[in-house]
Amino acid sequence: MIKYDFIIIGGGIIGMTTARELAVRGASVALIEKNTLGKEASWAAGGILSSMRPWSENSASAELSEHGKSYYPHFIKSLTDEVGIDPEYVKSGLVIIEAKHVNDINYWARSKCIKVIGKIENLSADITLPDQAVLLPEIAQIRPPRLLVALRESLKKMSVSLYENTTINKFVMNAGRCEQVEYKGGKLSADSVIITAGAWSKLVLGDKCVDMNIKPIHGQMICVKPIESVLRTIILDGGHYLIPRQDGHVLIGSTVEDIGFDKKTTLTAQLELQSWAVSVWPKLKNATLVKHWSGLRPSTDTEKPFIGLVPNFKNLYFNTGHFRKGILQGPSSALLLADMFSGDFSFMEIDEFSLRRQINAAEIA
Repeated sequence: MIKYDFIIIGGGIIGMTTARELAVRGASVALIEKNTLGKEASWAAGGILSSMRPWSENSASAELSEHGKSYYPHFIKSLTDEVGIDPEYVKSGLVIIEAKHVNDINYWARSKCIKVIGKIENLSADITLPDQAVLLPEIAQIRPPRLLVALRESLKKMSVSLYENTTINKFVMNAGRCEQVEYKGGKLSADSVIITAGAWSKLVLGDKCVDMNIKPIHGQMICVKPIESVLRTIILDGGHYLIPRQDGHVLIGSTVEDIGFDKKTTLTAQLELQSWAVSVWPKLKNATLVKHWSGLRPSTDTEKPFIGLVPNFKNLYFNTGHFRKGILQGPSSALLLADMFSGDFSFMEIDEFSLRRQINAAEIA
């Protein structure tokens, strides 16, 4: 049986960034994924490095998101220098066209010293914005599939043991410690085990964490190729968005569907997304549909992730439940958890994401 410092279960953006951060610090790490690394919700993400509604985000989650925005340039430079793969980090800016929230947006931006532009020019000759649209020029985007490929190469370079297409059969527990992780064909042990399985985290933990409320929220997106690519800025309208890529493609997202572990795509959703997109940018009516896909986001009752020790256990942890902010918050969540293991001062208190603290807060409220 092989012994590691850490076993991480779940190979999306959260598991991969957690594994990398721990390996950078010299730890031996095994990363277990039931399918292919990065190919679930993380691969399906749009890659906007901002919350959908930052002005109303939970305060702890907002602090994690703001750190993510400021940390990403360093994170991407380090990763790109290491593996030579460009994840296409672009500071494209974000236009919010929800006129009814413009006062909330401006108040939030002033309180956080975030730059906001109220008069937007040269967005595109064919896009008409409402008078109260605002531009957040510092918002960036990333291309998730390229980011995940780069992370996989990084993990291989750092000798992280990758167990893909591997299903966990059993946790061997003793006196509050996870002593072994059994899978078909073998057993592993580690000083600490971290669950980073996104929407599947509760299924992985089973009765070991009955208090954790996490569920999948189905999201569908489409990719189109306009006849003329003139859009350079992300456009956000509620939960819908246009994301222009450097190669001229445009992503249109996304739906929010509470339908369990169902990843099917539907013509109804496709037409809904296309209809909204054309209402914002009429020339998209003639765009070529390139692809239609979906992913399952891990949603929590408190609208913030769970990071830290699983209650009643001594060496079982989780880093999960980031909902629509996994790409944005992934590197910072990994940093926060790794700082806890190292005993280092971090950028915020990890107890903000304690499951027990969140349950107590809900009961008080």
